[in-house]
Amino acid sequence: MAIVYQNNVAGKICINPECGWKPLSEFHPRRLLGIPVGDGYKSRCRDCANAQGRAEYATSIEKYRATQQKYVEANKGRYQELKRAHQKANPEKYDEATRKYWETHSEEIKTRARERRQLDLEHYREIGRNSYEHHAEERRRYSLEYYKLNPEKSVAATNRRRALKLAAGGSHTEEEWLELKTFYNFKCLRCGEQEPDIKLTRDHVVPLTKGGTDSIDNVQPLCARCNSKKNNKHIDYR
Repeated sequence: MAIVYQNNVAGKICINPECGWKPLSEFHPRRLLGIPVGDGYKSRCRDCANAQGRAEYATSIEKYRATQQKYVEANKGRYQELKRAHQKANPEKYDEATRKYWETHSEEIKTRARERRQLDLEHYREIGRNSYEHHAEERRRYSLEYYKLNPEKSVAATNRRRALKLAAGGSHTEEEWLELKTFYNFKCLRCGEQEPDIKLTRDHVVPLTKGGTDSIDNVQPLCARCNSKKNNKHIDYR
């Protein structure tokens, strides 16, 4: 189509009969080795050319994806450089995207992390040991502050270490311990005193030293004084 002027504005009539005349700014340039071909503009306007491209893409999507993948692989370094530059210029956007992805894929991410760790367990243990040595003072200080604010967590951690040391089977969670205390109305099963007047502790009905497990069905709530008096005897107050 030749260039057509309307009101002294240069334009073309799009080859799509439903489109009609548009100014030249609405047409893509047409070049061959940098030299204009014909009137220098494509016969379809930008909107029609883009619509045609989308239609062709939809009918041959696998072909176009393969072409795109080959191009990306051939220009991988350039794409990585562009991505790093964009990420550096828009840190908040990437932080928000990472947070949203974690929220919607947290279980999947944790599963993959556990699988990677199991495939090279010694490697990850070495990383942990090196990290602990490098940040030993900071981690000890954090642990002390954390357990001061969360004494229940400290007691639970001590209990787990003791059970592991004695090779006792089973385990229980903080939620299970809270449910057990709630079931007994937060009372010591030996003396009957109740929290918050006393502090309930985990007592193993069958002591760990005598083969008892750390499962919740072998735990009964006793105050510290009653727990100490029971010592390592097998007494069930439930």
